[in-house]
Amino acid sequence: MDTIRTLVNSRAVAKIRVLHVPDSTLTMVSISPDTLRSLASIDKTFSDHIEETFGLALSGVSAKNVEHKPDLRWGIFLYDAQGQEIGSLFVDKFGQYGYVNDQPVSFETGTFARNLAKRLHKITGIRD
Repeated sequence: MDTIRTLVNSRAVAKIRVLHVPDSTLTMVSISPDTLRSLASIDKTFSDHIEETFGLALSGVSAKNVEHKPDLRWGIFLYDAQGQEIGSLFVDKFGQYGYVNDQPVSFETGTFARNLAKRLHKITGIRD
């Protein structure tokens, strides 16, 4: 998480793309990072006020490596000024598990009411 947060706060990120699969979408198997990229029905791109919007959303979030393979609902992709992907973050619908740059992790925000999924709903305006 430190790497993602540093990229956002250092203004190295020119664009953030957010993919979302609605929480109500039922699947037979858990949605993996590759599946989310192809299955997401909501696609939003942010290129203005990235530090203000996403820096705040990522503040206070820590990640711990785990072996859990979650059912993902969010994909956040960071791009540099040349359009190259420089980081990614995947989150399950509960905001508890996901991936940071392809590494499975658990997320901690200090309080359930401000979990990462709730933060993403708020900043993107996406409602399920």
